Amino acid sequence: MSEAQPKAVAKSTPFINEFIAGCIGGFAQVFIGQPFDIVKVRLQSAPEGTKPSAIGIFKNILKNEGGPLALWKGSLPPLAGVGAAVSIQFGVNENSKKILMAYTGTDKLSLPQLCFCGMLAGLANCIVTIPAEHIRIRMQTQSSTNPLYKGSIDCAKQIYRKYGLKGIYQGTYATLAREGVAYGVYFSAYAWIMQQILKPGQARQDLSLGWVAFSGAMSGMLLWCGSYPLDVIKTKIQTDSFENHQYKGIIDCASKTFKSSGISGFFKGFGPCIARSLPTNAGTFVVYEIIYRALNKNHY
Repeated sequence: MSEAQPKAVAKSTPFINEFIAGCIGGFAQVFIGQPFDIVKVRLQSAPEGTKPSAIGIFKNILKNEGGPLALWKGSLPPLAGVGAAVSIQFGVNENSKKILMAYTGTDKLSLPQLCFCGMLAGLANCIVTIPAEHIRIRMQTQSSTNPLYKGSIDCAKQIYRKYGLKGIYQGTYATLAREGVAYGVYFSAYAWIMQQILKPGQARQDLSLGWVAFSGAMSGMLLWCGSYPLDVIKTKIQTDSFENHQYKGIIDCASKTFKSSGISGFFKGFGPCIARSLPTNAGTFVVYEIIYRALNKNHY
């Protein structure tokens, strides 16, 4: 995002501002995306050989699980976790770009350099993302008639009491793989799209929020196109039994998924995910940009 600006401007903005703007953008991401996400998770974690529909899951939630508010079931961990994770993502990505631009002596990074900064951002946020997503997924997939957990905090307590940090961080390697790929694509795609839109002499603050929304929506779609099979594997591992593991790891999970469902097994829930990604990432980047511009208005 910063590469189209004069180098002096990119250097003069306080590093903490990207973290603050990212956190608030993360809150927007949860609010917009959570109803789509619960449908996606249930499609991904459905028993092998079954083919539930997104519409059927949506109707069942509304009818049998408490109405519209049930679509935000398990939203407490992502509200806190995604706020922190997106803060880390944007903060690490933007400041990595500043450091790399200073090191290379340029104000415009190449696509591989942008991808590298995005990968760093994705990996850095895993310390928050792994437990937050694990708890959210456990809450979203538990029985509505005989729930194991009273709420997100109770879920975290029970898992920690029985299985320790290893239980809380179930799915670590799968999440690291997904985040590295996903955010390498995400942030490099966003920056590249912005480069194509900006006219000579323009900087990011000159771009309309409509173009920001478009760039965010497209980069979000590309994120999932590039990382969705890894997300399916992550969900399967994070919903696996703590004691009698069905999957030994990423490769074993991928092998069993392919044997039972073929290539289509890696794209369960892809439709709702893409439907979610467009408004969610448009909103995330718009909110991020509004806050970022407000915080840095004296630095332009």
